[in-house]
Parts: sequence; C-alpha cells; structure tokens
Amino acid sequence: MKTMTIKKGVVALAAAGFFAVANAADEGTFTKLDVNADGYISAEESTADEALYKDWAKVDANADGQVDAAEFSAFEAAPAAK
Repeated sequence: MKTMTIKKGVVALAAAGFFAVANAADEGTFTKLDVNADGYISAEESTADEALYKDWAKVDANADGQVDAAEFSAFEAAPAAK
C-alpha cells in the first residue's frame, strides 16, 4: 500500500514540475512580447509572434485591445497555437 502511495506522489510531483516549467516558458514568452513591460501585449507588440498576430481577435477574449497573461496562457495552451 505504501508503494502505491509513493508512486502516486512521485507522479503528482512530476506533473506539477512539468506544469511549472510550461508556465515559466509561457511567462518568458509573454515577457518578451510585452516590450513596454506594462503587463499586456498590445496589437502592435503581437506582430512579433505570427500566430498571436494572426489569431488576435480570438486571443483577446475580452476584446479590450490587449492580451493579458491569462489570455496569453490560454492561447499558448490551445492545440492550434502550436
């Protein structure tokens, strides 16, 4: 029984590590695209990433003219973004 619990714990930690690395990569890309470091990617800044620029209307989910970190993370997680 202890072996099964340990295996589940190891799998959970591995998964958490994977998602932490994936999230850190997203944050790095977001930071690079957010040239003026205002916490948002503008339509102009999005031109540095072809897929983001192409899908701007979808990525800017709340249609406020800028992409925040949550919208960008959703874009990066979407299969079509790859």
